[in-house]
Amino acid sequence: MGDHNIRGAVGISSSDYAQRTRHLIKLINELRGVGAHADIDLPRIAVIGNQSAGKSSLVEAISGITVPRASGTCTRCPMECRLQNTAGPWKCQVLLRFEKDEMGQRISDVHEIKFGPLLTDKSKLEEMLRRAQLAILNPGVSHASFVDLDTSTVVPGQPPFGNKQSLQFSSNVVALDLSGPDSADLSFIDLPGIISNVADGEDRNNIKLVQDLVKDHIKGNSIILLTLTMRDDLENQSAAFLAKQADPEGLRTIGVLTKADAIVSGEESTWMDVLLGRRHALKKGYYVTKQPGPEDLKKKLSFEDSRRREQEFFATTEPWKSSAEQVKSRIGIPKLTAELSRLLSNLIMQTLPKLREDARQALKDTSKELGLLPPPLPENPVIELLRLLTGFSTEVKQWIDGSEGHKDLVQIFNGASTDFKEVIFRTAPDFRPFKDADEENTTLPKNTSGAASKGATSDDAEHTPFPPMFLSDVREYVQRSRGRELPYNVPFSAKKGLIEASCATWESHAMSFFEVVCQAATKLLNDTIDDHFGRFALSPLKDNVKSVVERQINHLREDTRNHITRCLELENPPFTMNTHYFSSSRDKFLSKYRAARNVKPAFDTYTASTALSALAALGFQELSVDDLQKLNKADEYEEELSVMAEVSAYCRVAYKRIIDDVPRIVDHGFLQGLAKHIQETLVEEFGIGSERATERAKIYLAEEPSDVARRAELTIKAERLDEVLKKLFNFGL
Repeated sequence: MGDHNIRGAVGISSSDYAQRTRHLIKLINELRGVGAHADIDLPRIAVIGNQSAGKSSLVEAISGITVPRASGTCTRCPMECRLQNTAGPWKCQVLLRFEKDEMGQRISDVHEIKFGPLLTDKSKLEEMLRRAQLAILNPGVSHASFVDLDTSTVVPGQPPFGNKQSLQFSSNVVALDLSGPDSADLSFIDLPGIISNVADGEDRNNIKLVQDLVKDHIKGNSIILLTLTMRDDLENQSAAFLAKQADPEGLRTIGVLTKADAIVSGEESTWMDVLLGRRHALKKGYYVTKQPGPEDLKKKLSFEDSRRREQEFFATTEPWKSSAEQVKSRIGIPKLTAELSRLLSNLIMQTLPKLREDARQALKDTSKELGLLPPPLPENPVIELLRLLTGFSTEVKQWIDGSEGHKDLVQIFNGASTDFKEVIFRTAPDFRPFKDADEENTTLPKNTSGAASKGATSDDAEHTPFPPMFLSDVREYVQRSRGRELPYNVPFSAKKGLIEASCATWESHAMSFFEVVCQAATKLLNDTIDDHFGRFALSPLKDNVKSVVERQINHLREDTRNHITRCLELENPPFTMNTHYFSSSRDKFLSKYRAARNVKPAFDTYTASTALSALAALGFQELSVDDLQKLNKADEYEEELSVMAEVSAYCRVAYKRIIDDVPRIVDHGFLQGLAKHIQETLVEEFGIGSERATERAKIYLAEEPSDVARRAELTIKAERLDEVLKKLFNFGL
C-alpha cells in the first residue's frame, strides 16, 4: 500500500462523511472541554489494556505521536487524544483538565487550562507529556512550574519542587488537541494500564484505584477499545474481564490484538478463531496490529515508516499473508482507525437527541435545587437585615390576623374560646327545686330525676363536679347568713356567697384558656423564626431573634395574666346594670323551678284560654297563664326558689359578660400586642440605626458555609449546562 493509500485510510478526510465525522467529534470534544461529562454521559472511546499489553504503542500508532516510556507503569493519569485531520502542518496543544480534587471528589468547576505553548515539533511532545503528567500528579505545586522542567532532574520517588507528596495516580486528565495531515478525525481517552502488582513503596490500593478508574470510563456511552496482547492467553488478561463486566453482551467492545509477531508457536489457529468470531465473539469484532519493536523504537521511526513496516509484515508473514479476506479486512492501524472514527461518529449521532434531553433535564433539576437554596446575600447587610426582620414581623401579623394561608393560630384561638365558654357555662349552680333528694326521687319519674332537675335549672347543661343544692340546703344556708334582717328579707351575703361559690373556678379556667393560646402562639412564632432565620445557624441572628421574641412574649403574658385577674376581680362584689336581661332570666328560672315543683296537671290550653277570657271580661286585663298558677296555694319554699332564681340569673349575666371579656383581653392584650410591637422591638434590639449597624449586620448575616458552597457549585453547573445546551442545539446550524 502506497503513502497515498495509508493517509487516505487514516484521514478519510475528503468526503462529506468525513466532514460530518469531524464536526461530530469536535462537538463532543468541546463539550468535554467545558466539563459536560460531569452532567451527561458523553460518547467516547476508552482505550484499556493490561500493563505491557502494547497499549502505549497502539495509542502512538493511532495518534502518530510518541508517548513517554519508562520502567513500570507509564500512564498514571488518563490521556485524552483529540485528533483532527487538516491540510496544514502538524501541531499540538497540551491541556490539563481538572475534574477531581486531591481526595478524589468531583469538583464543581470542571475546567481545562493550556499547558505550555502550541507545539509544532513532534520531538518536543514526549517531554511535554512527562511534564504535564507530573503537574497532574503534584496538585500542590503550580502547574506553571512544570512547563519548562527538565524531567531528567526528577528523582524517582521524590516529589519535585519540595512537594511533600506526589499522587501515584490521578483521575485528572492530560488532554491533547492534535491536528495534521496524518491525523484521523477521532477522539479517545487512554487509561492507565491495569496492574496486578505495585513497585516497592507504592500503595497496593493502587491496583483497585486503577481498576475503578477504568470501570468509571467504560460504562455508559463508551466504545471500549480492548487492547489484548497475543503473547498471553486472552483468558488471563484482566482487561478482558473488566470489559466483560461492563459490556456482558459484547455490544460496545472492539478488540485490538497486539504483538502479532510474538504469537507462541502453535497458537496461530487460536487467535485466528478469535479474529473470525469463533471464540470470545464481540459484536464489533477484533483487529490485529503490529507495532515497532524495541530496536525500531530506538531508531524513532516516522509514522509513515511504522505503517509501511506493519503493512509489509502482514503481507509477508504467515498466517497473515494467506488468511481469509475477512481477516485481512481487519489487519493494520489504518483500517482500525477508520473503523473507530466511523463507530464514534455513529454513536454520537445516535445519542445526540438523548444528550439534548439529558442536558435539558439536568439544567431543570439544577435550577430547581438552586431555587430551593436561600438567595445570596446583597451587598448592603443593614438593608438585608431590616428586610429579614420586616418579613418575619409581617408573617407574625398574618398569623395573628388569620390571613389567607395563615389561619392556624386564629383557629386555635377560636377553638379555645369555645372550650372556655362551655366550661364556664358548666360552673352554674346546680340548684334542685326539691326539698331534698328523697322528694326529688319520689316526685320525678324513675330514671329521669337528675336530668329533669338539671333541666329545671340550666337548660340541660352538664355541670362540673359541684354538689347539688336542694331547697333545704338553700334554706339552711340562708339561715346561717341571717343577722338583723326583718322577716322575709334574704341577706345579700347569702346570695353573694352562692354567686362567689359558682365563680370560684373562673380564674383557673381563664388562665388555662390563655395558656393554650400562649403556647400555640409561642410554637408558631418559633417555627416562623426557623423558617426565616434557620439558614443563619452559625450566626447569633436566629438565637437573638428568638431571645427578643421570648422576652416580648413573657412581657405580654405577664400583662395579660394581670389583666385577666383584674377583670375577674371585678366580679366581686356582684354587680350589673343589665337589669332587663337579669329580670327576664330571673323570671325564666323561677317559672321553671315552680313548674318542677307543681306536680298537679298543668292548665291545658283550652281551659287557660277560657279562664283568661272570662277574667278579661271582668276587667282583669293582661293576665297570663303564670298569673293563673298563682291561684294555687303558695309554696312553703317560695323564698328559697326566689334565691335560686336570682343567683342563677346573675350567674347567667356574669357568664355572658366573662365569655367575651377574657378572650378579648387575650386577643387584644397578647396577640394583637405581639403583632403591634414585634417589628419595632426587633429593630430597636438589633440596633438597625446604630453606628455599628453595618458591622453587626455582617455578623448576623453570616451564611451556612454548606449553602454558600452548594450555591456556587450549582451556579457553575447551571452555567455549564446552559453552555452545553447552546452547543447541542446549535450543532449543524
